[in-house]
Amino acid sequence: MTYLLIGCGNLGEIILNGFYVKKKKISVFEKKKKNRNNILRKYKKVKVFDNLHNINWAEINHIMICVKPIDSEKSLNEIKGYCLKKHIIISFVAGLNTEFISKKLGNKCQVVRIMPNIFISTNTSATAIYINNNNRSLKSQIFNEFNHFGILVKIEDEKKMDFFTAMFGGGPAYIFFILDILMKIIKKNGFTDKDSLVLLNSLLEGAIKKLQKGNIDFRSEISEVASRGGTTEEALNVFSQKDRLLNLFNKAISAATNKSIKISKNLNKSIK
Repeated sequence: MTYLLIGCGNLGEIILNGFYVKKKKISVFEKKKKNRNNILRKYKKVKVFDNLHNINWAEINHIMICVKPIDSEKSLNEIKGYCLKKHIIISFVAGLNTEFISKKLGNKCQVVRIMPNIFISTNTSATAIYINNNNRSLKSQIFNEFNHFGILVKIEDEKKMDFFTAMFGGGPAYIFFILDILMKIIKKNGFTDKDSLVLLNSLLEGAIKKLQKGNIDFRSEISEVASRGGTTEEALNVFSQKDRLLNLFNKAISAATNKSIKISKNLNKSIK
């Protein structure tokens, strides 16, 4: 299989690196000179293009779109004249649905949506895959070619991709956001940066080991730590008061989900 990656920003480079390590044949189209130079410096065997006309489109099997949502329509318009019926279009763009892609490219290519997160770099990404037809052969091929991403989940209803994008696409940022808050609290109470990081890592490592045992009951784990009338219970009472933390998280994930829906609706207006 030969892959062409359209766009190589932060996520694009993580995807490129995964394919490069797996020794898959991949080329990159990237407009920004700084990004092209970065790719050429790090990935000696990768062909990098800044002109679509110079690409040998006949040898490409999969075209992977990894641009910002705001740039997606322009990118599809640019590659439309080069796309062949044999090409499989794979979109990593948040909010960009398969109907929009198909119509923009003249309904001549099979389209797949993949929503991973940055944990591709550690082969532990929670990744959703949506295919706009019931082609079992294509499903098998996609799952096989992208199994190095981590956990792959097939989504049957494309609308669920909006929530998945919000929850798991953005998930790493939420985890690190919470860790940053905890880090600030630890440092405020007199611990050094180094000790704070070591202690946080210990907490995470212990939690992950518990999770990996499977069939974990979170409430039971909480009860095991929080003695009645103790210090942990006092903190949990603050967190749980009027479900304030639950409601805050719900509000945040809903906002991200709605943003994905809005992006999709705004893009679809241009094809109606």
